[in-house]
Amino acid sequence: MSDIIELRLSEAETYDDVHEWLAAKLDLPATYGRNLDALWDCLTGYINLPVSLLWINDNESTKDYTAIIELFEEASSECDQLSFEYLVNDKDE
Repeated sequence: MSDIIELRLSEAETYDDVHEWLAAKLDLPATYGRNLDALWDCLTGYINLPVSLLWINDNESTKDYTAIIELFEEASSECDQLSFEYLVNDKDE
């Protein structure tokens, strides 16, 4: 059975850095380097699998998280037991 971890973008705004938020949500080690290379290493070799990651864009942030989202997509294509889905939660719908 796969764990499901919801990454609600609105929660990221409460952290000083998006990597702090990811470390907390994904239970990454204290040694997590807080950059894309370290995130890749954790996704492909540290986190418990199987897992489904849901990135939910539920606010109107102007910050660009494209690199992180692409990294999640690439990691999910490399790891059979890691799935990633990007969702937009439009408040007007």
